[in-house]
Amino acid sequence: MKVHQIVCTNNPISVEYMEISRESFKPLIDDGTLEFHTFDAITPEHPDFDEYVAKYDWRPSLATIDSGKPVDDHSPTEKAGMCSHWELMKLQGQSDERFLIMEHDTYLLEEHIDTFRNLLDYITGKNIRYANIGLFMGCYSMSKHCAGWMYSLLHDQKFWINGGPYGIMERLFKNYTEHYLRKRNIDFMDNTVVHPWNECDTLYFGKDVFQPYNKPNPNRDVYNVPVPTTQCVSKRLKVTQDHHRYKDLWIEQPWVRHHYMKVLD
Repeated sequence: MKVHQIVCTNNPISVEYMEISRESFKPLIDDGTLEFHTFDAITPEHPDFDEYVAKYDWRPSLATIDSGKPVDDHSPTEKAGMCSHWELMKLQGQSDERFLIMEHDTYLLEEHIDTFRNLLDYITGKNIRYANIGLFMGCYSMSKHCAGWMYSLLHDQKFWINGGPYGIMERLFKNYTEHYLRKRNIDFMDNTVVHPWNECDTLYFGKDVFQPYNKPNPNRDVYNVPVPTTQCVSKRLKVTQDHHRYKDLWIEQPWVRHHYMKVLD
């Protein structure tokens, strides 16, 4: 399966994270399961940055994670990061070949390599419309129709961007479920979504991306499918994005933001 990995190729930190990431995926690269391609990330320095940003309707973030500081606009690097994701959504909506989207710091947990392989088979075999098998936006895939429908809502109908990409994707898929799938009798379909539960370390399989949202996994001890990838964060490298509304601790020590992160040096 092809992977489009978002990398700031002119940023040494982003490139180093990419190298760490691909080393973790080496067994799946070597056996031909995955084929990595670099997507040159949109950045605030990109000559067309303003044109990319102008495609969408940006609103102050209402995400809980941003609630510690006054409401204002997204930072330029946050907008750039989301524009990179939206461009890949657009690309998937135009492509018959399904692919994975990864960020530069996506990390495959060694103990879950077989789980990752099995999930790829399940996602493609069942044509799962939206499959998120990473931490936040680290590793996910969409069907062609789902990606095209959601991109049209985001771009053509100016769907509000009032949070981070993780929450926006949930809301886009919620609209896809309610206004497309349910009109086609979703109850008789196989599962349409794979998505992390609130703890973000186990997966939910179902038909409504909001069902696991803000809930613990009730089947955690009985039916436990782990999230096979996470994000790595280096205490030396820190991060490349300015999350200006995060609480100060997460800005200064990003590795404490989530328990599932792979912490390096």
